[in-house]
Formats: sequence, structure tokens, C-alpha cells
Amino acid sequence: MPDFNIRSYQSGDRDAVYDICLKTGDSGKDASHQFTDPLALGHIYAGPYMEYEPQSVFILNNGKNLSGYIMGTMDSKAFYDWMYNEWFQLLRNTYSQPSGDPSRWSRTEKTINIFFTEMNKKLFEEFPAHLHIDLLPIAQGKGQGKLMMDHYISHLVNNDIKGVHLELSIANKRAFNFYKRYGMSELERDDDSIFMGLHI
Repeated sequence: MPDFNIRSYQSGDRDAVYDICLKTGDSGKDASHQFTDPLALGHIYAGPYMEYEPQSVFILNNGKNLSGYIMGTMDSKAFYDWMYNEWFQLLRNTYSQPSGDPSRWSRTEKTINIFFTEMNKKLFEEFPAHLHIDLLPIAQGKGQGKLMMDHYISHLVNNDIKGVHLELSIANKRAFNFYKRYGMSELERDDDSIFMGLHI
């Protein structure tokens, strides 16, 4: 059995984190086959966190390779403002906005279009922080998710943060059940996503 440990993010982890983001990008399953650009998904769900608030990124290592991560931000509003105005601006300088009928776009095109779309992210006053956690199959079902959540919550408590939320795909029932067992409550849901929060 691998000897897992949780450590702080290092700049050399960036490529592996992007890879984990892609390999867990289909409601926890490998999304590699859905993307012609393997970096596109990570440009939304991994890269900006490593750039904006690296002290809030933690890595799960199995002794040989990275097996997962937990990351987020302590101030969601400030993060989203920066993400659209600065991070996405860099991407808009690099990528071309997709054209044609959006209903015919590939998942890569739909993802790239987010770089060009005004952000309308949910904010929850009682839960100002938010997080993402992704684990490769080698680390799933071994209690590592709970340990990573504990580590991240301790980080937030040490920074006097009183609440954290997250968004997950409505199709990801395994993750929903995990967060419920952890003590998170459902805040709201729409056709695509469920939002959950935890007072800390």
C-alpha cells in the first residue's frame, strides 16, 4: 500500500497538478479523451489557485508521484475578480474564442469559452472560502480525502476563516455523499451543480 503524505504545494508540482485535474475532470473520472487541449480544464480549476494563493494548495504524495490535491482560496470574491480580470486576460491573449453554434462545440471549446465569459459565480457570505479536491484512483477509498479535508480546514481555521463552500457536479453522487458524511450541508443546487457549505 502506498505511503501517502500531505505537503504544501511547490512550483515544480504544476504540471502534475494539471494532469490530475484532467484525469479527474469527468465527475472524478478521467476526462483526457474529452479534451484536445489537455491544459484547458486546468486553466480554470487548478492553475489560477496555484498562481493566486499557493499557500492554500496542498499536495497528496504517495512516495513516488502526486496522487491528488486540495486547493482553494480564503476570499472567493477577491479571487474571482482577479481570475476574470487578470488570469483569464492572459488566456484571452493566447486563445481564440470559439465561434459557430455553441450546441455543436466540443468540451474543449466550451471550456475555452469560459475564458471569455463574464464570471457569475455564486458567493455565500457565511462561507467566504471555497475549495476543490481531486484524487487519482490510487488514493480513492483509502481515507485520504478526509485527511486532506482536515488539513485544509485547519489551514482555514489558522487564518481565522469561519466558513467554506464548494461546487460539485450534480452527477457526482460519490463526492456528494462524501461531503455529507464530512458534515457539509447543501446550500442550493441548479440543473448542473450542487453547492455545499461548512461552518468552521
